[in-house]
Amino acid sequence: MDQLKEHPQIVELLDTLDKNGLMKEKSEVQSLVSYIGGMEETLTEMLGELQDMRREINLIHNNTLRSKCHTLVEKTEGKIRQGFSAVKKMKDNLIQSAGNAVRAFRERGRDALAESVRAMKIPEALDKLSAMFGRMSKEMAQDTKKLSAMQTELQGAKGHLKNMGLLFMGKAAKEAEHSKTDKGVLSRLSRLFEKAQKGFASLEQKAMDTADKLRVSRVKSSVKENLSRYRAAAKAEKGTERSEPTASKEENRTVQALGQISVPHPQKSNLSKER
Repeated sequence: MDQLKEHPQIVELLDTLDKNGLMKEKSEVQSLVSYIGGMEETLTEMLGELQDMRREINLIHNNTLRSKCHTLVEKTEGKIRQGFSAVKKMKDNLIQSAGNAVRAFRERGRDALAESVRAMKIPEALDKLSAMFGRMSKEMAQDTKKLSAMQTELQGAKGHLKNMGLLFMGKAAKEAEHSKTDKGVLSRLSRLFEKAQKGFASLEQKAMDTADKLRVSRVKSSVKENLSRYRAAAKAEKGTERSEPTASKEENRTVQALGQISVPHPQKSNLSKER
């Protein structure tokens, strides 16, 4: 199992983001890398346990019961392999995107690097994984109910064999022993299915929580950036007001002073009186 966090292109991307102060973008990439690693470990453990269980199912004596169990196990294995397919696709996409992001930084700079990480749409990718594992968890819950019904049916058959014991003592004892073995295998398979259901549910919840956390971080970062821009604009405007030219202020005072001067009315000339 390859460690994604140790892949050269992922290491280079995280280092480049760190050196350029893009901590929010770095956190998003790290969150996805961490989730993929945990998902891979969980699915690997589930697949190993399921394959061990497949060998136990071969010990079931009842042909019909054994066939039904094999069908359920194959169905569950298909879900796990679907999860592995999603892991591989996401790893390949992330590695390719990491290379593209570093290349964009070299060609166009810091802003292009940040934009490349946003273009990865990491929260949306986690949403898709959450939906997939949520569906798998519900299907596993239904299969677990089917196993419970099979256990109930087997328990009824065991009671029937006890009633027949008086007539066919030898055969009934043998069938009862087989039934006990089958019941034990069914019980272990049921516990394994419950564990798988919880595993899928855990992957669903973790993807959902991680996506929500990244979205909240984006909103906080956006608000912080807007506030910084507002403060910078307000500071610049205040500085402009303080640096208003002195001559302009003097002109304003002159205009105000002129407005207060009373202009005298012209007096009639003495000459006109004498005339």
